[in-house]
This record gives sequence, structure tokens and C-alpha cells, in this order.
Amino acid sequence: MVCSGLALRLLARADASGSREALIGDLLEEIGRGRSRWWLWQQLIGLYGLALATHARDHARLTPFVVALALCVVLLGGVSIASIGSVLEAWLGFYLVAGTLSLFAHMAARAQANVRL
Repeated sequence: MVCSGLALRLLARADASGSREALIGDLLEEIGRGRSRWWLWQQLIGLYGLALATHARDHARLTPFVVALALCVVLLGGVSIASIGSVLEAWLGFYLVAGTLSLFAHMAARAQANVRL
């Protein structure tokens, strides 16, 4: 496979920005084994997505606006690939499970705090 120059420049930039060297080395090995361009671009998108998420986690503050924006992005992404009914059903199921886990975690934390006193 002939690798595009842009893909190689993106890999070099990811290496210079401090991404995991082993991951980039594995990508270069797979390119050498003849992986397709489609596969390479999928991996590059994943690599830069991981770098973006890491950067956001390390540098961004989690505010209610950011949480609401992220939830809207997830819902819009879900609606783009499935019907609104199935997205809302999945969302409500997730909300129920997350709320229940949060409640039990809060109760356990309060019980531990009362035991220490």
C-alpha cells in the first residue's frame, strides 16, 4: 500500500505531540504489512480522538454547560444513526441505571462517613 503523505505527517505530528510511541510504532508496522488506506484513516481518527479526549480531561473544567453540551452531542449522534424512539429508550435506560448507581454510591459514602464519626 502506498501511504499518503498527509497520513504520515499526521503520524509524525502525533508522535511529536507526545502520543504513545508504542501505538504509533504499531501503526507504522501495520502500514508496512499492507493495511488499507481506510483502515489507516480509521486509526488516525481514533488516535487523534484519544489525544483530544486526554487533552480535554487534563485541561478542561467540567461545568454544567459542558455536560449539557456533551449530552446533546451524544443524543444528536444517536439520532443520526437510529430512530428517535430507540435513542430515547436507550437514554432513559442509561439514566435509570446511572441514577440508581449514583444513589447507592451516595448512600454508601454517607454510611462510611457516619461510621468514622
